[in-house]
Amino acid sequence: MKPDTFEDAYARIQTATRARTQTEIATILGIKQSSISDAKKKNTIPDGWLVTLYRTFALEPDWILYGQMPPSRREGATLPSGVRESAGGYASPPSRVTVYTMACTDPEHGNWTREAQETIPLLESLNRPNLVVVKMDNCSMEPVIRRSAYVGLDCDDIRLRSGEIYALDVPGEGLVIKRVIRDLEKQRLAMLAENPAHQSLYLPLDNPGVATVGKAVWVIQEL
Repeated sequence: MKPDTFEDAYARIQTATRARTQTEIATILGIKQSSISDAKKKNTIPDGWLVTLYRTFALEPDWILYGQMPPSRREGATLPSGVRESAGGYASPPSRVTVYTMACTDPEHGNWTREAQETIPLLESLNRPNLVVVKMDNCSMEPVIRRSAYVGLDCDDIRLRSGEIYALDVPGEGLVIKRVIRDLEKQRLAMLAENPAHQSLYLPLDNPGVATVGKAVWVIQEL
């Protein structure tokens, strides 16, 4: 199903939040006002907006994007007059997934351990059988992946391919997300940072202590 136009979805957001100006919408979403203009040019509602609106106002992403009723399925949610409908739902609500921290390590071996930080609603289109979601805790991959972004890792995809972004368990470091290059000439694994202020990591190709956790397949973040 093709989403409605940006203008239609934006109008529903304004109605539900009672926001009248772009400045008010930007404040609600925690974004820059220019991000709204950028989204309008692309004719799309960013996933980060959907997450914020669901968590703050209990608004269903399918209602925002497609106008499918009901606007909210959360018990006790209060919406402005003219928004709430009693019609049955036409689509399943987003499932909630656990978000893990990146820095938690086993004190004995130094390996990354999954420590839950929070849960977020996730559209079914972003889910997959062996998905792990982590929250980026540094700015080494900015602007591609910003600090505090939600990163989806496909843990079934662990065969390293040069140029792709992977999460690796580096003993003593925790979970490290970097762009990976297999340097066969020097027999090393280059883990490249996107942010020039951060150093890249170089490890031997046959380093048995480093384990690939999964490939980064999507990012939810503010523009």
